[in-house]
Amino acid sequence: MRAMLVPPRRLWWLAGGFTVWCIALVVLYALHAIGCAFAWPAGALRWSLVIVFLAHLAVIGWMWGQFARGSPDPATGKTGSFLHDAIVWATIAAFASGVLALGPPLLLTTCI
Repeated sequence: MRAMLVPPRRLWWLAGGFTVWCIALVVLYALHAIGCAFAWPAGALRWSLVIVFLAHLAVIGWMWGQFARGSPDPATGKTGSFLHDAIVWATIAAFASGVLALGPPLLLTTCI
């Protein structure tokens, strides 16, 4: 039995969760800097940061759910199964990293 090659586009999904995480980091810091530079009210700035943070977590969570519910193509054999599991766990790691690294700063003073 010969396994079919895994499509290269599947490899891009391996970095998908952390790509969204990186975008969230950039957008949160940019929004925070703009809000502080233009003296936005603290409440409005905090809520905008929370909304952006939750939106990015929702995207990562959606990605996680899509891959966790799906199954690898049986024609790709063990390689496809391993890649599927790696994508699921990398997405879980991106979600957890987002919560642990990007969430707590939202509890700090917005502008000093």
